[in-house]
Amino acid sequence: MGLLDSIIGSVVGGNAGQQQGGGANPLVGVLMSLLAARAGGGLGGMAGNASGGGLSGQGGLGGLLGGSSGAGGLGALVEQFTQAGHGGAINSWIGSGQNQPIAPHDLGAALGPETVGQLSQQTGMGSSDLLSQLSRLLPGVVDQLTPQGRMPTEQEHANW
Repeated sequence: MGLLDSIIGSVVGGNAGQQQGGGANPLVGVLMSLLAARAGGGLGGMAGNASGGGLSGQGGLGGLLGGSSGAGGLGALVEQFTQAGHGGAINSWIGSGQNQPIAPHDLGAALGPETVGQLSQQTGMGSSDLLSQLSRLLPGVVDQLTPQGRMPTEQEHANW
């Protein structure tokens, strides 16, 4: 199990854990998709992951997180939030200070309706519930992926 798996598992396990039927929480896959999206394809590139067999199709997380832009999907996520006017929130999750909350509707605006729709379809969750849960979980995941208070280097990213 890689670092990203461990971090997402601990954050989701501590907040939402297992679904009520004992099955795995679909938010784990969503968080993996968000953070593993290639910077070249941005978050829109997740469509292949959502409909094409999940995250294991490219050799596990190492294959998905590999890429030429340092922090891979995390960098793309930061760019997406910044372009949507929510750079302050995501930068607080990366920095060493207090994590700023993000409202579910602001998270939806940052991700965009197409991405939210894809994630809703992938998980079977309504978009309101999905965004509500992601707005609670995503800050902690990003915070734990950036323990030095900065974006990871190429070498650190390779260890994910």
